[in-house]
Amino acid sequence: MTVRQSYLIGNFGRALFMILTVMSYNQFWLFAIIYLLSFVFQGLTQVFETPMIQAMVGSDQLGKVMTCFYTLVSVTLPLGSLAFSFLADRFDLRLFLLLFALFYAGIFLLFLASHAFKKVDELQLS
Repeated sequence: MTVRQSYLIGNFGRALFMILTVMSYNQFWLFAIIYLLSFVFQGLTQVFETPMIQAMVGSDQLGKVMTCFYTLVSVTLPLGSLAFSFLADRFDLRLFLLLFALFYAGIFLLFLASHAFKKVDELQLS
């Protein structure tokens, strides 16, 4: 299986399993198992992100790129927590799960359609 295929499967699987959690919402154990299994697919995408960035960026710029990447991630996490804690009082959990499923489906479609992402299999990941 190629890197590109693995990354696409990870995003598609995460979206699919999040939709399945919405459908199994009233059955606690099934919901819990499906929800936990969805993180296997998230882990699959996480395993490939950093090596892809490292392979695509020149070694002289790698420190700058990784600093920017993790700075953006660490800034957006608390902002997302604040936003979703405000919205959590107003919306049902199923709506949140559905929104996340649509988000991951969108990511899957963006990467599937990307011509530049098709070149990722040519990279030497180590």
